[in-house]
Amino acid sequence: MRRLLNHLARVTSAWRRVLTLLWQTQPWFVGALLVLTVVSGLVPSAQIQLTSSIIGSAAQAVRASHPQTLVNTALLFGAAQGGLLLLSALLEIGIQQVQTLLMLRLSNTISIQIMEKAASLDVQYYEDDESYDRLQRANNESGYRPYQIFSQMSMLGSQAVTLVSVMAVLISWNWWLGLLILLAPLPSVGSKLFYGHREYAIERDRAPLHRRAAYFQFLVTRAYSVKEIRLFRLGRYFIERYKRLYHDFYTIDSRLARQQSLILLPYTLLANAIAAGAQIYAIAITIATAQLGFLVGYIQAISVVQGTMQSLLGGIAQLYQNNLFVILDTPPSHIKSGTHRVPDRLEKGIEFREVSFAYPGTTTEVLHDLNLFLRAGECVALVGHNGAGKTTLVKLLTRLYEPTAGQILLDDIPLEAYDLDDLRRHISALFQDFVEYEMTARENIGFGFIEEIENSERIEQVARESGADALIQDLPDQYETVLGRMFAKGAQLSGGQWQKLALARAFMRRAPLVILDEPTASLDAESEAEIFERMQQVAAGATTLLIAHRFSTVRKADRILVIEQGEVAEDGSHEELLRRDGTYARLFHLQAAGYLESVSSPPD
Repeated sequence: MRRLLNHLARVTSAWRRVLTLLWQTQPWFVGALLVLTVVSGLVPSAQIQLTSSIIGSAAQAVRASHPQTLVNTALLFGAAQGGLLLLSALLEIGIQQVQTLLMLRLSNTISIQIMEKAASLDVQYYEDDESYDRLQRANNESGYRPYQIFSQMSMLGSQAVTLVSVMAVLISWNWWLGLLILLAPLPSVGSKLFYGHREYAIERDRAPLHRRAAYFQFLVTRAYSVKEIRLFRLGRYFIERYKRLYHDFYTIDSRLARQQSLILLPYTLLANAIAAGAQIYAIAITIATAQLGFLVGYIQAISVVQGTMQSLLGGIAQLYQNNLFVILDTPPSHIKSGTHRVPDRLEKGIEFREVSFAYPGTTTEVLHDLNLFLRAGECVALVGHNGAGKTTLVKLLTRLYEPTAGQILLDDIPLEAYDLDDLRRHISALFQDFVEYEMTARENIGFGFIEEIENSERIEQVARESGADALIQDLPDQYETVLGRMFAKGAQLSGGQWQKLALARAFMRRAPLVILDEPTASLDAESEAEIFERMQQVAAGATTLLIAHRFSTVRKADRILVIEQGEVAEDGSHEELLRRDGTYARLFHLQAAGYLESVSSPPD
């Protein structure tokens, strides 16, 4: 029960935030909607009182044999009811118009807030399954969930006004019977809230399974995976995995629906029995007092109360489950910004001093008491087995993570003392898992220095320097060609071509620190040699950190560091490390032997 109450408190807090967000989005619309909703909610009680009064007057006219009075009463009833119906229709049109306009603004505001929040989150948030699920759930629901929350709130507001106003009429006629009719459905409220909480908990817990099911669907229906899916005959396997997941979902949901129906049945019977008893009571009073208008009004009021309560309960149960704003509750970034500015060229270099690091949620250190110094202006290559900590070192240098222990210094100043945005502005990087932006070729390069995105001359110069210009010239619209298959008339590129564009993007920023994580992985040996030569020219004077597995690239670096188990095991030039005959020499000879064997083997 405590857990349910705590969750109810969190959800009601989210509702308050929705209302606050609505008011901040468009105060005038909210005020107009509030007035229209209240007036619309009062119309049913006015109709009940009007019907009761008119029917009573008509009955008296019949008993007194006054035909003219009866005609006048009928005309008055028709005019009054017609006016109320017209008012109700106009109010409904006004409410729909205001809701539509406000909903458009609200949905856009929420989407922007989610994007802004996502853009400010630390990288570790994206690498945590539970946190990433919350982000994706909020992102996926931002298009329709705000409308559900908002429309349900509007409906509940109107129904609440109707219920209060009609109950006021009933209680004025007979207070204890009116109160009984109002309280009869309350057991259903508790059961709906209880099962609403159960449904929310189930959906929350199986969010990773929903994501897995969506991934199976993605694999079967996307172009990038179609070749392997066909060749390895994986389509049926993924479909069966998808079907099993949704069969489990259906089994759980149907069981919960049956339990809820069995619980709600006696409560529904009770509420209807009380309503029937109230109607019998109204008939008895009518017989005793000969007040026909009272009977008609009472029966109409009971019907309205029943229908409104059922809708109100259903709306509350649905609104209870709509907890969209999980992403807005995420903590702010723990990576703090300093005030120092990064120089256009480093004077001394970068030092890792006793740096250790373990990823959040783990105790295994990827880096342990790491000490190394990158001298200003030199090209340093990192070599080591997968998982040795090379990419982690880059994440710390770019302050995507903070060291668990130790310190990183840039020109003898701690990295955290620098302004975070300025630091990242002065780092140019090409990661192994670079992004293939399905936009124009010009934008793909210009994103490397967003402040110069409109500088076509600079973009084209960088493309020539990186070797990307030749492939762009062969595209249908050259620099204005949209790349990828997501949008109409998109041009698809090979992996190596995408990588050349990514290299150009990295060169777009004339940064004092350049990080290249497997920059030539998708290129052949000839293209690799060309790219590395261009890289040396473009990045001349910059401090370059190179991560690569190809020793033909690594050997051209000024220094080579061999990383083993999170520590620097060897440090020196290519020739020096070969003479030491250690790990580097062994790996180099293994790769060289494999290359010689491949080129000496006769073709098939």
